[in-house]
Amino acid sequence: MLRKNMKIFIILIIAVLSLNYKVSAINTILKVAFDPNLPPYQFLENDKPAGMHIDLLNKIAERYDFLIEYIPIEGTYRCMEALENGDVDIALGVINNNVKYEAGLSESISQSSIFMIVNNNRLIDFNNKNNNLVTVFENDTISYSFAHNMENLRAIVVSDQVRAFNYLVSGRADALIGVKNCILHQLEKTGIEDDYTIVNNFMVPIEYSIAIKPGDKDLLKKINNGIQQLRISGEYKKIHDKWINEDKYIVRDIIKRILYIAALAAAAVAVIFIFNFRMNILLKRQVNEKTKELKRINKDLENQILETRNNNELKNRIVESSPSGIIVFDREWKITLFNQSASKLTNIYEPVIGKNVFEIGLLNNILNDKKDMLFLKDIRFSNEEITIKNEEDENIIYRYGIYQLFDLDNNVRGAILTIEDITEETNIKEQIFEKEKNSALNQIIAGIAHEIRNPLTSIKTYIELIPVKINNLQFQNQLTEFVPKEVERVSDLIKNLIDYAKPENNYKEDIDLKDVIRSCTALMGHAMENERIALNIDIEDGLHIEADRNQLTQILINIILNGFESMKEKISRGYDTGEKLNMNIKAWKNENYVFLQVIDEGVGMSETEIKKSTEPFFTTKSNGTGLGLYLSKQYLEKNDGIILIDSEKHKYTKITLRFER
Repeated sequence: MLRKNMKIFIILIIAVLSLNYKVSAINTILKVAFDPNLPPYQFLENDKPAGMHIDLLNKIAERYDFLIEYIPIEGTYRCMEALENGDVDIALGVINNNVKYEAGLSESISQSSIFMIVNNNRLIDFNNKNNNLVTVFENDTISYSFAHNMENLRAIVVSDQVRAFNYLVSGRADALIGVKNCILHQLEKTGIEDDYTIVNNFMVPIEYSIAIKPGDKDLLKKINNGIQQLRISGEYKKIHDKWINEDKYIVRDIIKRILYIAALAAAAVAVIFIFNFRMNILLKRQVNEKTKELKRINKDLENQILETRNNNELKNRIVESSPSGIIVFDREWKITLFNQSASKLTNIYEPVIGKNVFEIGLLNNILNDKKDMLFLKDIRFSNEEITIKNEEDENIIYRYGIYQLFDLDNNVRGAILTIEDITEETNIKEQIFEKEKNSALNQIIAGIAHEIRNPLTSIKTYIELIPVKINNLQFQNQLTEFVPKEVERVSDLIKNLIDYAKPENNYKEDIDLKDVIRSCTALMGHAMENERIALNIDIEDGLHIEADRNQLTQILINIILNGFESMKEKISRGYDTGEKLNMNIKAWKNENYVFLQVIDEGVGMSETEIKKSTEPFFTTKSNGTGLGLYLSKQYLEKNDGIILIDSEKHKYTKITLRFER
């Protein structure tokens, strides 16, 4: 009896442990943001997530016991905002266009290409250079300048592929540059494939990835491992073929042609059979009619050949008219394409097709340190910059991007290199920023004039008393203690002013953030007091970052000055509560980052103004340049920092700078 009870007890323990194990196995719930306007990759079907990307992520979730909560958010940039704000763990279907996301990007989960389609009724107009046709494309799929430089097209940029498609079919656009598989899917779904013609079947490759919230390296590793396992096991191909089948469009076109020819052949046989029973005159008449029909078919074939030539000419014109240098080379580093802009940038005008890219100085400078990794999977470079001295010993600044080319088996077969000379653009931006900085200096100098005058007056008073109290021991002690302090105070103010006025040089060093904040507030403090504005400072000790002191000073002064002017504007509009407005400056740290925050109680910004505030030449000031926050953001990126902006109209603006510790 005792042995039997022991067995029952052991069985119960094993059962309980098994239950606990199963419960603990499901331990991760992932919130996934996705743009539902990208069929057949990801969309809503009967209010449920569907598509290739959804199936892939579900398979990975099964492997790691994830629970997925899908959150549809229109627009990739909004999905990325939700990810960066911590509202979700994953952003699905992010265009892998080499933009430097703060979040981590997984391996590619799907690939397609960008192509151009035109309504059949607009084909003739499309080939007429004098017609100004409207083309629509999704933001981030191609550069605006790329489409803008096409000779007879006017570009419209929209937020997703569904909106781009609707622009085309509604007649608001004559042509569409879109993701091939997505547009073909929508054409088939709406049953209007025959109304449109592909005029360029491969313009630019495009890839989609999964974005992981910043710092979650373990989740990124699991996602990448899951993608690799799906490829190895063959599950990836099954899911891909379920949703994507480009061959059926080719087969459908072939079948149409075969049926057309078969119909002609059948008609011809029937006519011949009937002609055997008809009079010779009727036979001749029918033969003449068929001869005319064959001539029409031959004419159609000639038109199709001409159209194909025109399409190839259009593609070559796009490449040749691009303001960017475009160079294509294969895995043996042999050049296969070299446009006119590339010739101007390299000052080489003789034929270079077939030459080694490293024989050209500019290309060698860009590619030499990347040649060992360039043809590895998922390696790309975008918006990189390089500075090279020319023969006149002048610094020339280039922006470049490198994109891999793939064959039908998804193997890297070469690369595209795009280059732009941005020297003049950079110089103009710096000149405008210097002008804005000089304007700020005028306000700062006016503010610290009183600060310098006070210690000078005190020093003068002591000096005038020297003949009278030279023998007074207490006076001597006060003189030797007070005068040096006042001199040092004046010296510090002048030093802070000189530091702010120094040109930008991007020299990084270890900086105590408290010193930078104190020097900036010393320059601006008195000016705020005169305008009924209180400056409140709360700074933790030990806030050290690696950055350029002068650039950081310019960024902070610019933000403080913007807030100062915003509060002055609010006061001028009739703010009259009898209380001062406040500007709060806080600085603190956590395990990974150092934060600097400036909050003003000025006129604030709307959501639209917040989104545009860091764009070049956007300003709400009557005499502003619109480059202050834009260049501040660029300086921040050079110093491994980011800017976060929160504001409410008529109430406040909060700007937070985040740096790596």
